Amino acid sequence: MRLADTEDFSKFIAELQRETDRGLPLVGAALIDDRLEETLRSFFCEGRTSSKLLEEANGPLGTFSSRAQTCYALGLIDDYEYAEIELIRKVRNEFAHAKHGTSFQTERVKGLCSSLCSDLPEGSGHPTSDPRFRFVNAVVCVALRLYYRPEWVALERRQSKTWISQDAVRWRSIDDEKPPSDVPVVVVVKRHGN
Repeated sequence: MRLADTEDFSKFIAELQRETDRGLPLVGAALIDDRLEETLRSFFCEGRTSSKLLEEANGPLGTFSSRAQTCYALGLIDDYEYAEIELIRKVRNEFAHAKHGTSFQTERVKGLCSSLCSDLPEGSGHPTSDPRFRFVNAVVCVALRLYYRPEWVALERRQSKTWISQDAVRWRSIDDEKPPSDVPVVVVVKRHGN
């Protein structure tokens, strides 16, 4: 990581660790969601349509889930990243949709966190079986993998292109010109006398 980014990311991790049980998954998922949005923006053709897809309130790519699925379907994230993001999203949803009483010790949350596969630090007494620690670890690991993804993906940005020429699909009258020999032709016959 670049030095300035390392400092910024370190501050994010410190803030993340100070969050409440409810705030932690919301903030952690928001960073990953941001990286997914920027990855798609870097891949899509530039323009208003791409922005509308990603930014409008009811836009088809306006949610964390739809962005993760689209990035995966386009090959912009790999199997591991997609699986971890899905678990992080599910943990986030447990906290976001619960009125009260949800913590990292809630059975459903503990189960989701135990399924996270991000590499865990060894030694130094890290609480690797603690669900909250596993969640923070997964957010950090995924965020690090996605941090520069928008820049890498921009190297393969989609460009609008013409797939078929306008001339190939225009109306012609055989009275005026013969159909081209190298293009498939659909003939529409006008009946006389009806």
